[in-house]
Amino acid sequence: MKAPARTDAKAPAESGGGNPWVAAGAALLFLGWLFFPLAYGRFRPASSRDSLGSQEVVEHPSRNGRPWPDFLRDFSLYYEKSNPVRPLILPKFTAFKLYTLGVSSVSSVILGRNHWLFLGQETDKIDERRYFMGTHPFDDKTLQQWLAVFTQRRRWLEERGIAYWLVAVPNKSSIYPEYMPSKYPRGHATRLDQLVEFMKRRAPGFPLIDLRPAMQAGKKSRLLYWPTDTHWNDFGRDLAYREIVDRLARRFPALKALPRDAFEVQPCQPGVRDLEKMLLLPWSAPEPSFRLAPTRPLPSFRIRKSGPKRDNGPVYYRSNAAALRRALIIHDSFGESLKPVLSVHFKRTRWDLDRRHALPVEWIEHSRPSVVIDEFVERYLEEDPWTNPAELRDSH
Repeated sequence: MKAPARTDAKAPAESGGGNPWVAAGAALLFLGWLFFPLAYGRFRPASSRDSLGSQEVVEHPSRNGRPWPDFLRDFSLYYEKSNPVRPLILPKFTAFKLYTLGVSSVSSVILGRNHWLFLGQETDKIDERRYFMGTHPFDDKTLQQWLAVFTQRRRWLEERGIAYWLVAVPNKSSIYPEYMPSKYPRGHATRLDQLVEFMKRRAPGFPLIDLRPAMQAGKKSRLLYWPTDTHWNDFGRDLAYREIVDRLARRFPALKALPRDAFEVQPCQPGVRDLEKMLLLPWSAPEPSFRLAPTRPLPSFRIRKSGPKRDNGPVYYRSNAAALRRALIIHDSFGESLKPVLSVHFKRTRWDLDRRHALPVEWIEHSRPSVVIDEFVERYLEEDPWTNPAELRDSH
């Protein structure tokens, strides 16, 4: 049998035997990209440096006998922050992640389904993702601390003939869990769930207004929260207002919510909401926008601001059609939209924007309001319990 013919062709050239000029050019491009920021940062004119106003200024580190690991760590930070290309590339990279990959570069914003945005990590202690999944539950000691604060306030106020209510506002993710990303599964119980059950057992009949049931029922007929904001819209505000007045009316029968025809539905521009601002990039709202506009001027109006810093002091409202004398409402950002409508029912209303809910004891003793309301959004239960003045803690 005849053996197959063999070819005398030479074996292919080994890899790496290509054009040396191409390899040298690639090396030069890499080195140029690597060292250009350093050279530009050192030799660019002062006027050019000042024009990079959005870029953080970091001093060039000096060795001065320091250990090499410390020096290299500082040098790495300097290289990153002083890179003149960084302000040009970073927004484009962020936009690519957001629009193409559907990933937020901002830990405080969650990209939900159907273009909805949700709050993520607000502070070191407050993370709505963790809250939503129920991975950070209360322990019994903390529940007891919260209940002690509430019961001390109620007892001290009732002794002075002042009614007390606690208003719990739901997170947007609690009302619209269907728009949260699937990678964040909903937990079996949130901190507000725990607190409500604990108070039912330990303080039955406590004047707690949990707005979640009303919101969950109301969302079937109207959108209640802005899809690109942490807060409720005008319809959510209106539902919350009517629920609060209805509960207050059980103690004060003269209270009656404004008639529904006092407002009319009007289309409005979607605007740039707070979560879109946090993204630092444009984001399209998934729903048309509407607002509730008063059909005639409301009888409540702001009269003044006071305090050591006028921007941070209490806000006072007056009403010409009030059923009750005075009210004190300590609130977070959700209370802002309630001011013109809830103030209608009190001749004077003091609004304190204070997440720590400090109780102004001296003002209460002097003014003797009919009602004190603590309004808080449920995610703030992740913060430490409020504290009461010594007068309340030592009263019994």
